[in-house]
Amino acid sequence: MVYNTNPIRSMNALINGGLSHKHTAVRKSTARHLEKVTEVIGAARLLSGKKDLTARFIHTASCLALDNTLEVRNQARNILSVVASHPDLIKMVERFAPLSDQIRMKDFINKCQKRPLR
Repeated sequence: MVYNTNPIRSMNALINGGLSHKHTAVRKSTARHLEKVTEVIGAARLLSGKKDLTARFIHTASCLALDNTLEVRNQARNILSVVASHPDLIKMVERFAPLSDQIRMKDFINKCQKRPLR
């Protein structure tokens, strides 16, 4: 699905369908596919694009990074390591992430920037 459709549409479908699902395996699979979509789209286009796309991506990354399941958090770390090189990532988190999650997201991003997983 990720490579055969428009990346923006596949990202929207993944966010709408699997982000808030009750089952852990669905959230894990959603995070894995979002990682692939993030690699296809790229950090520059994802974070400097349209406001709606950037806001949804940051909100999704914060939800995945603070999930209860370890596998989902690891996939979120991989997603954030793809976009961690972008200079405006912290600004975008301050602007679009929920206030209650901003401090933990900044710590999470700093960890990704210090020790990339790839």
